[in-house]
Amino acid sequence: MSIGICSIIGVHMEKQPVVLLKPGEPTRKISAGTHRNRPVREHTDYRYLIPGIVVVAVMTQVPFVITIIYSFIKWNLSRPDIAITFAGFANFWFFLKNPEFWEILWQTVLITGVSLGLCTIVGFLMALLLDNEVPFINVARTLILGPFFVMSTASGVIWKTTIFNTTFGWYGVLAQKLNFTPVDWISYHPIGVIILLFVWQWMPFFVLILLAGLQGISRDLVDCMHLDGVNWLQGTFLIKLPLISNQVRVAIMLGLVFIIKEFGLILVTTNGGPGKSSYTLPFYVYYQTVYANQIGRAGALAVMTVIFTLLLLRMLYSQIQRRSV
Repeated sequence: MSIGICSIIGVHMEKQPVVLLKPGEPTRKISAGTHRNRPVREHTDYRYLIPGIVVVAVMTQVPFVITIIYSFIKWNLSRPDIAITFAGFANFWFFLKNPEFWEILWQTVLITGVSLGLCTIVGFLMALLLDNEVPFINVARTLILGPFFVMSTASGVIWKTTIFNTTFGWYGVLAQKLNFTPVDWISYHPIGVIILLFVWQWMPFFVLILLAGLQGISRDLVDCMHLDGVNWLQGTFLIKLPLISNQVRVAIMLGLVFIIKEFGLILVTTNGGPGKSSYTLPFYVYYQTVYANQIGRAGALAVMTVIFTLLLLRMLYSQIQRRSV
């Protein structure tokens, strides 16, 4: 009994800082959070953040400011004899009155929205599967994250030449073995192919974030769920999913930015075709720069793409906040 009391007293005294006062010195009140030998920081010197802020501003904001400047000029690279002039909002108006722009905008929304939804749903289900202690689970987690670390252009070339090719690709060889005519998916269903490749590329990113959220759930809570007779559907969608709502929000926000700006994968697979049936806004900027040689229009389209992305982020964030309340 005496040993238990002494141990309790010792732990209690260990948590309280001991202050030796000089004779005649008034007592001082020390907060419970003060740790011995650790100085209390009264303020933060924000001057140490200036180098990082400057580097980020130069790398991100300066190119965007230059793009904004380009959006207000008329500059045709194929006609060096024509002087660069101020165009005002003519470049923006060119796209707003062009039906082709609205068609490409709809294709961008369709590709981004479907890809983002599939990445979220499939990523959550894969994270649930990987949140189990079974043999070789670490190997499975490593393999599922593999596509995320492959370059977009490299994955596009691999899928186009070794899988979707109707002559010597896996799909073409399997179709010939089964005695049916293979369909050229890249030519006839380019948007479906792009969505498939986007999901294959970015779904592991969602798995990475959602799996971290699931592993952060207390094991005691999971045990209590089993003891209370909660079935799998109730425990997954009524308990686990609300607990990782912050991780879901982060994954959707970052996934939207990553998917909507994807360019290299479209370039090496469909090249925007057939025609412009698989164009997105970033690929349209590439077309205006490389093929049309219109720097001013490309700058205006890039600015409109950024504004469109920010509006989507704002709308998506408002919907998520409304549903989480």
